[in-house]
Amino acid sequence: MNILIVDDERIIREWFRMTVDKLGGEYCIIGEASNGEEALAFCAIHPVNLVVTDVKMPGMDGLALIKRLKEEQPGIRSVIFSSYNEFHFAVEALKFGASEYVLKAEITQTGLTEILEKVRRDLELERNRTMEVNSLRHVLNQNEQALRAAYFKELLMGSGQAVMQFGEKMEFFRIGLAEKNLTLLILGLIRRPDQEGQLKIVDPILLQHAVINVLNETLMNETGSGCSFMYEPDVYLLFVNVSASGMKSQRELLLLVASRVSENLKRFLGIDTAIGISMPYGRLSFLPKQFDEAMEALDRNRFYGDRGIAYYQADTRLEQGEKTIASLKPHADAFANWIEDNQTGEALAEFERLQRVVEIEKAVSPNPIRTLFLELIYKAVNQARRLHVPEDKLDKVLGETAGQAMNKKTYPELADWTREQLREVSEMIEAHRVRYAEPVELACQYIRHNYAEDISLKEISGHVHLNRTYFSELFKKETGLNFNEYLMRVRMERAKEILGQRQMRVSDVAAEVGYANASYFIKLFKKHAGVSPYEFMEMQGGGRTR
Repeated sequence: MNILIVDDERIIREWFRMTVDKLGGEYCIIGEASNGEEALAFCAIHPVNLVVTDVKMPGMDGLALIKRLKEEQPGIRSVIFSSYNEFHFAVEALKFGASEYVLKAEITQTGLTEILEKVRRDLELERNRTMEVNSLRHVLNQNEQALRAAYFKELLMGSGQAVMQFGEKMEFFRIGLAEKNLTLLILGLIRRPDQEGQLKIVDPILLQHAVINVLNETLMNETGSGCSFMYEPDVYLLFVNVSASGMKSQRELLLLVASRVSENLKRFLGIDTAIGISMPYGRLSFLPKQFDEAMEALDRNRFYGDRGIAYYQADTRLEQGEKTIASLKPHADAFANWIEDNQTGEALAEFERLQRVVEIEKAVSPNPIRTLFLELIYKAVNQARRLHVPEDKLDKVLGETAGQAMNKKTYPELADWTREQLREVSEMIEAHRVRYAEPVELACQYIRHNYAEDISLKEISGHVHLNRTYFSELFKKETGLNFNEYLMRVRMERAKEILGQRQMRVSDVAAEVGYANASYFIKLFKKHAGVSPYEFMEMQGGGRTR
């Protein structure tokens, strides 16, 4: 317990210090003062628990001192040690908050110990009571936040009852939000591996409470109302009323609020954020739509790692995304061709070119990119299957592929994961593919690229610069199939891919793989696959379309 002794007589201060030193234990004189002004100044900058003071001193006396302490620092206890045996002094001292009024002449070491022990117990009891109150307030605050979150989630789900209760709930939660001009912002924390050392709060629970405090204080400072809550880990919903004012539009004011939120979280907690803002609507019934729009705007920024504010703009975003998807198709087609030719190095290089376009443009929403990357993995796996790579090895790649892709929250994570999957399958392809003589390799590539055309043995042999008869014998020796058999197998495998992926008329599939006569195609397909094209489609779940 830290004690300050206040007396205008130095000899009394020294005597008291020596007496307390004899007691030992947890009692410590941390300072001395000769009057009330000095004592107040000392208490303002030092952790004092108990002030022991005389009554009459020059300047501010002891009674005035304990009165000021009671008003300004009620946590500090006070005891009067006086030379004056006057009843009214004792009454005044106790009225102003003194714990004891003792005559200096009557102080004994035992009596002093009892007084100090009584003050210590009083301080400890107060500390315990304060901790209990703070703990109770914390629990009540957590419960209220949980109730707030549950109510706003009902609003976001389109609950008619929740809409009707809006005014009542805002009053109950003491939130100054109105239905008119209610706007939703969704904030996401952006975590990077190099950022952990910069975070000012590492504990996730403490960080969550700190984020909510910063968000709510910022909303109050900027708009005079608003509230926030955690929707899911690292994602927070902010509700605020913002309307056009003076020279600023509603959109400009929302961007200003979002900027302040982002700046304060970076300044006070050291975290980066992305924020999505929906289009403005006039009624609570539109909140589910606002949520979808703001979340889509946020997801795109978080996916590409952009630390910024995104305002949902459906038409512009869609147009940019479609242009980027169209620009990716040649790369995806080239990747498929290289994989079918077992040219895995070139296929992986094509993937790098494709993913760089995505990274630069940043125009496509996350799910279409995930789908495109999954298609590349499936194409590589299908080629490995044609080369008779054991199914158990392929199952390890395919096991939870779709789920894993959807769980990649950022584009760098998705690109790195896809690259690793493609590299693994490419190694399987390299280990199992048959290596033919160079002219036969070139001929096989040419056939796989031009199978839908009316190509001939003469055309192929000319392409590889060999005599037709010699090439025919070499091709049969290397592949075990003659030219027509190999061409038919390539066409049938391609037909199986088409029938398994798309609903098409069989006649259209026949034409796409190089057969003008659908009946002839059906005959060859059944001989190759063991079932008709119609039966194959039903087995693949594609439906029967004639």
